[in-house]
Amino acid sequence: MHRALIALLCACLLITALPTFAQTAACTETDGSVTEYSFRSTLIGQPVRYALYTPPCFEAPERATWRYPILYLLHGSDATGTDYWLKLNLAAALDAGIRDGWLPPMLVVLPYGGELANLNQFGAVSFGNLLLTELIPNVEPTFRADGQRETRAIGGISRGGFWAFHLAFRYPGVFGAVGGHSAFFSLEHLRTANPLFLAQSAPDLDTLRIWLDHGRNDYAAPNIALLSRRLAAREIPHQYMVYPEGRHTAEYWRSHVTDYLAFYGAAWLTFQHAPPAAPSPTPSAHDLPARRAAESYALFVPAAAYKSTHASLAAAHLRAVREGAYDPQLVVDSITLEKLSAHGIRLHSETLSLPPDELLPLLERERGRYTLRAWEDLTPRWRVLRVDEAHPIDWLLDGDAASYPLALPSPTPTFTADKLTRATFSGVTALVRGTQAALDKYGADWAAEGLRGFTRRADFFHISNEVSFHPTCPRFEGRRPPGAFCAKEDHFALLEALGVDVVELSGNHNNDYGQAAYLSTLARYQSAGMLTYGGGETLAQARQALSLAHNGNTFALLACNWAGPQMALATENTPGATFCDLDWLQAVLPQLKAAHDAVIVSVQYREFDTFTPTAQQRADFQRLADLGADVVLGTQAHVPQTFAFHKTPDGREAFIHFGLGNVYFDQTYFQMRFFMPTVYLYDRQIVSVDLFVGIIDSLGRPRPMDAHNRTHFLNHMFAR
Repeated sequence: MHRALIALLCACLLITALPTFAQTAACTETDGSVTEYSFRSTLIGQPVRYALYTPPCFEAPERATWRYPILYLLHGSDATGTDYWLKLNLAAALDAGIRDGWLPPMLVVLPYGGELANLNQFGAVSFGNLLLTELIPNVEPTFRADGQRETRAIGGISRGGFWAFHLAFRYPGVFGAVGGHSAFFSLEHLRTANPLFLAQSAPDLDTLRIWLDHGRNDYAAPNIALLSRRLAAREIPHQYMVYPEGRHTAEYWRSHVTDYLAFYGAAWLTFQHAPPAAPSPTPSAHDLPARRAAESYALFVPAAAYKSTHASLAAAHLRAVREGAYDPQLVVDSITLEKLSAHGIRLHSETLSLPPDELLPLLERERGRYTLRAWEDLTPRWRVLRVDEAHPIDWLLDGDAASYPLALPSPTPTFTADKLTRATFSGVTALVRGTQAALDKYGADWAAEGLRGFTRRADFFHISNEVSFHPTCPRFEGRRPPGAFCAKEDHFALLEALGVDVVELSGNHNNDYGQAAYLSTLARYQSAGMLTYGGGETLAQARQALSLAHNGNTFALLACNWAGPQMALATENTPGATFCDLDWLQAVLPQLKAAHDAVIVSVQYREFDTFTPTAQQRADFQRLADLGADVVLGTQAHVPQTFAFHKTPDGREAFIHFGLGNVYFDQTYFQMRFFMPTVYLYDRQIVSVDLFVGIIDSLGRPRPMDAHNRTHFLNHMFAR
């Protein structure tokens, strides 16, 4: 506490002792201006509002070429508009600071995040991504921001403080300073998005100017102090202020607005407002934020043939193999052996080495064996094994590359995170019958907790929801007739808890509760920032493919219903799913393939209680691949079904998964087992299709299978 009081004294002295900013052009205005603007977000499909403070004389002709430092200030969870900070006397404090010379002329952006800002959602559609990829590129060129990281700062109150640190700690190359004012942090937030954990491992945090503060009686204080301790443990400089008085209230923040502005503006007092010679680019509004290109490695992964019982290796085992221990189950090809040797890795001399064309056939015959594979040599034929039950890529993206045995820093990297996209797909979700009763009893958080650590890792998480939500959906009582399925409105929270980015609407029960329920559910998806495909208000909308771009990769999602019934299908002026009309598919799939790096088609097919597809199902799915699909997924299956690799006439090899199984729908035994494949796109190619193997507990809580059950299940499935 003594150090905190000393820091407080230093901050007060800082405000009174700052040098006066020298005006470089005459300005007689004493007050800046605050104006509200909006732009339409392509990410969430609706307008985004923000207020902008511009300094005195901003519109003066003699300052038409000036460039300005820019500060983004984020609101707390109780905001109702863009005036959150303005109610704390922000504009008056800015005017006074610029007039008296202890602040430079600067821009301040006050975005309104609405419901999106309050969601613990960190995938493709999130408040953080909206700020980084749409707001900043929209604002800065328009209002003459300087555009350098050193003159771009971000800060926030409470929930806004979380978002500020989330962005600054993940992208220190974008921001020069970050401030958290009673910032709310929680150990329960997703680890890879959580400032409390990013503080322990994220690179380049020492390049940021960092401020944390709270009052003595603030309920958020314990985790703010924890963040400070974790920064201190890494010897990362930061200012941590504990004020003698104050709670988590507007009165507290209002009393310290001047302190906050002094922190942000201190480094900009000598800023020259002439335009820079070469401004650094702001993030693209047409692509989601790339992970740091500095995360670059020569990467090797353990892998097996796709139909293998192998699923995971211990990190300690892999380290021992790297150091020369003998593993009789390991076999490598000669090219990989040479690549490992070039990086100083010598495998045991008795390790079996084969010519490249002989390795995969051996692993397909002897499914207990595994190999090591260079990242650049992967194809979907190879199934990447987990290491300590975590995918090798998770080790890298969680900032733990130093502990992963086969990530080798290299001047000629084979893996850089800014070329990677992960899209995860799930099967049947229908929040009815026993699943609805389980959600009523235990709640959405209980239902999500077994999966969300996995689903939120994806850049895009897909769910095929087959039943519309409605506020008057009755409580589950016995078995409701199939033609009257509906989901309860408050159970929509499950989709938000999972971080759903994309909803497939090809299911055959979405119209069960009427077209009004369908349309209101569609609007609910849109307001939550979830993208939809495979269904819509009209047939034309239902047939619309979803085109996505991320980290330089482009891919299209298309879905259709091959089973009916007629009431589930859209017409020219009524909502529903689109039928898998072959004339339409023959026209659209080649066009999508020509315009995208990958095309992924999901199908609501007829349901069979078999683990293997029927001959007709196999032929129909292969036809979709022949027309242009790189991945074909059956999202209809209650019973999980097997896989196939299909060689197309144009020489591609498509991955086909005939049935994913239920993920949120009550069934029994093997109908409670499911797959969730993740498509890995890297440098504009599909390099891997990962398999998550899950089981559903208590009719409504899916989770990963334990190792024993997973081995048994894979043996059962791959025997077919």
